[in-house]
Amino acid sequence: MPNAGAGVGFVMDSGWVRLPPVRTKKYRLEPALRVRTARVDDATRDLAGAVRARELAEKKRVAAEEAQARADEAARVVRDAERAALEDGRRSAGELVRGDAWEARMRAEAAEHAKRVAQARTQEGGATRAEQGAQKNLASKKADAEVIAKDRARWDERERRAREASEEEAAAEAWRPKRT
Repeated sequence: MPNAGAGVGFVMDSGWVRLPPVRTKKYRLEPALRVRTARVDDATRDLAGAVRARELAEKKRVAAEEAQARADEAARVVRDAERAALEDGRRSAGELVRGDAWEARMRAEAAEHAKRVAQARTQEGGATRAEQGAQKNLASKKADAEVIAKDRARWDERERRAREASEEEAAAEAWRPKRT
């Protein structure tokens, strides 16, 4: 029996036939594929962070809008009650002055709420733009990695075909009658 490490072979009627040793070729762009795949992973993590930041900004905007709506509703209820009391004659001139002061304070609070909502919308817009940028970056990194992955698939197919052709040739030679 021949050496086990000497290659692949099989026994025929005419004797042992040894096939050439199989050399495994390495794909020349494998390091680039690993780097680009790592970049895709990094871009995916960046996108996840951008999505979380946008969601947080959206929650803050919604909370600011809800606080503004609650404050507006509370002020409307008090205004309606004060207007009804004034129409019924239950308010004095001094109370009217205090009501004007209260109304000025409510306007200032409403302006503050509007400012908070505007800031929250601005932050949400920035977070949305950052998320879109991260999406574009990820798409670009994926495209770069897919170029090499497709080339790798073509290379694998060429190698498979070459291996099959070599095996077929070796098998055909093994079955050829020997010249005497």
